[in-house]
Amino acid sequence: MWGGVTLAASLHLIATLPDNPPSLNPIAPLLEFDQSEHPMRMEILTERITRQAGWVEVPTGPGLGIEIDRAAIAKFLVG
Repeated sequence: MWGGVTLAASLHLIATLPDNPPSLNPIAPLLEFDQSEHPMRMEILTERITRQAGWVEVPTGPGLGIEIDRAAIAKFLVG
């Protein structure tokens, strides 16, 4: 439901992990970046998180680096 928020949180977590974690078969951390159609995924963010040349930048603003668009959330309220 909160795709943009969880994506921002995931990006911040992945950014703290080492590129070569200790293990028998070290693999750099990966991000699954779902781009399928979903009405709420990115619409609730004032600025979308995008992928460019295979990379997704970590938002740099305060907190998770994102701002919630409250007007967009209001469109999805039921009741």
